[in-house]
Formats: sequence, structure tokens, C-alpha cells
Amino acid sequence: MREISNLDLKIQLTNEYLRTGGVEKIYDVGLLQDLIDAKFDENGKAIPESISPRLNAFMLAILGSHLQPPYHTENHIAEYGSLVQKSLFFDQIQITTEEQVDELIEKYQNSENYLFRGQSEAKWRLYSTLQRWWIWDGMEKSPENYLEFLKTLVSTGVENFKPEINKILDEIDIDTLNDVSVLGFLQHHNCPTPLLDWTYDFMTSLFFGIDGISTEKSPREIDNFLSIYFIKEEHFDNGSMRKLLDESLQTVGEELKLGLIAKIAKDDKQREEMERHFKERSFFDKDRIQGSGLISHMTKIEHMSNIPISYFSDKDKDSGIAFSITNSENIKKQNGVFTWNSDFAKPLETVGNEQYSEAKSESEPDDYRFCECYNISKELVPYIIEKLNEVDINKESIYPDVDADARPIYDESKKAST
Repeated sequence: MREISNLDLKIQLTNEYLRTGGVEKIYDVGLLQDLIDAKFDENGKAIPESISPRLNAFMLAILGSHLQPPYHTENHIAEYGSLVQKSLFFDQIQITTEEQVDELIEKYQNSENYLFRGQSEAKWRLYSTLQRWWIWDGMEKSPENYLEFLKTLVSTGVENFKPEINKILDEIDIDTLNDVSVLGFLQHHNCPTPLLDWTYDFMTSLFFGIDGISTEKSPREIDNFLSIYFIKEEHFDNGSMRKLLDESLQTVGEELKLGLIAKIAKDDKQREEMERHFKERSFFDKDRIQGSGLISHMTKIEHMSNIPISYFSDKDKDSGIAFSITNSENIKKQNGVFTWNSDFAKPLETVGNEQYSEAKSESEPDDYRFCECYNISKELVPYIIEKLNEVDINKESIYPDVDADARPIYDESKKAST
């Protein structure tokens, strides 16, 4: 019996291509006849002997296109054409039964160390809302223009919403008004920003996975799934601004400490003894960082533009380093976390892969995936709604603050930039 490698996958992807307008793009009459002549057994499996070399080459070309990243330009929002293509960036698990949904809820309902993000389309890449609007609105495609726009966005946001932001900051005893906290407030009140929403709560991510979803059946497999992205916080922590600040303080503190010891010690022996004694001690009290201006300085947009990828969380504000992102009732209810992407056109997973490639050692594998992903069948949406209702998660509970509308901030900033 003749064998053809990856025949089932080739058939699937070719079938999706043909059923989504591909037939009209085939002008080879012989190839069209080969497609007609392909035979299948009683189980729907293609019979290899009925697949001509020409048809096999055609199907191989389609498969090859899915083994490359989505076509990317600065003027185009790219999407994944298949779960095969998506696997270049994410480790994926398919969820197709109610029992599997129950298992996920049981596994993550009390988790504290994962970041989750739900999206209603598995084909969507991890673009921020501002990236999408930047491309759709035909804004100037340069880092310089993007930076100036972001600075305008923040300053306009402060002008319009400083009282509202400060009111909540006062309530939770955090007094730092900084560029990231302003962007976080705008993000949760209808204004596009470069931040991407994640949450510590799995059920909240499920809500966002089904929010506004279209369940119309599609010939393409990927169109019939929503996605929940998840990543262990420890894998992201090295890119967090809290970690960067903590390391900076430790470095500066160590330099100041050693310099002071060298001035105090009467000889080398005493200097060495003092260095050993103070080795694990810091001259900085991080409890005093809030309100000192350090975080406001570090998170200025002009500084953040030099950091390709990062994330912000106030989960460990007792450490003394907090970014005041919990400045909206919506953020508080959603147990929100933000990722930062400084690029105006590349999705988060692309930037993540690029950063890995730059930083990896020779001993580390080339086969890198940004994070993991559950692709959940849209047929399970009614069941997911039932599970969310059981824990009182709905649009009203997720969006308790609907009074502030920051959408005009984008329009004002866009007008100022053009």
C-alpha cells in the first residue's frame, strides 16, 4: 500500500483552504480533476492510491504555509490560519468536553501563581488594543511617532481623570500616580493602550473567553475554538518591572554600602570583616519607595519604550514596590495584571520569541514557546456560562464601574498627533 506522510493533516488543511475560497484560486484544470478523483474510505480517510503526485505536491505546499509564522507587516493585523501554525508560538491543549472544562476549573480555581488571559477567537494573536487601532487608523509607522503618541495619551489621561484615579489610590493607601497606573485606568475605561490584560483568576479568564463570542460554525478548525492563555508567574517574573526595580535597588545599595565601608574601615582586615557582616543586609528600606518618585521615574513612557516586554502586578505590594495599577473598580474585580509590549506592530508572542532568541545560551533549546494555551470548543460556551453563573461572574460583576468613559482620550491624542 502506498504511504503519504501527514496525509490526514494535509487533507484537513486543504479542505479548509478549498472551503474558504481556495477553489476560485486554482486555475490548473488537471489539479481540479485530481481533487475530484481523490477517494475516501468508509471512515472518511483518504485512500493514498487515489492521491496523484500533483495533488500531493499541492497539499504539501498548503501544509508548508502553515509551518511558517503568519505573514506580518506594520500595516496588517495578522491572525493564525490554523492550530498547526499557532503551535509555532504556543503549547496547546484542546478542550472538547464538559468533563474537561470541569477538570480545568478544579485545577485552577484556587491557583495563585498563574497568569491567565481569555480571548474569544483562537486565531487572534496577542495584540494590544492600541496596536490594533494604530494599524487600523493608519497612524505613522515609526517608534518615534508611537512614543510621542503614548506620552500625549498619558498626559491627556492625567488631565481628565486624575481625581478619579487618586480617589481609588487613596482608598487602598497607595499614593503613586505614574504613567503605567494612568494607562491601566484608561485601559479599563474603554481607551486603547499598549497594555494587555491578564488575570490571576481562571474563571475571570473564562468570562473574557466567551465575552462577545461568535459561535457560528466555520469550515476552519481554528475558528471553532476560543483560547485561554496561561503562564506560571515565575516564568514571567524576570521580566516584571518589580523584579527590575528590586534588582536595581540591590545593585545600587551594594555599591553604596561597599563604598561607605571602605571609608569607615581603618584597614583591609576590618573592611573585609565589615563586608562579611553586612553582606546580606540592604541600606534601602523598600517600604519607603511608595511616594518617593522612584517608581514614577522608572515607569515614564520614555523609559518604558526601551523595555521590549514586561509585566506589572501589585500582588506583592507588601514588598514596598507597587505600581498603583489597582486604581479602577474594574481592575480590582478582575484581579488584573498587565503585560507591556513596546512595539507598535508586533504581537506579544513575537516579541517574546525574539527576546528569547537574543538572550538564550547555546545550551538552551531553539524550540521555544511563549506560553501555554487551552483551545476550548465553542460548542461548550453554554456550559461555561452555567459554570460562571454558579460563581456570580457576569458582565455586571466584571464591569462594576461603567461611569468613566476614557475613549475620547484616544481621539484627543490622535488629533494632537496628526
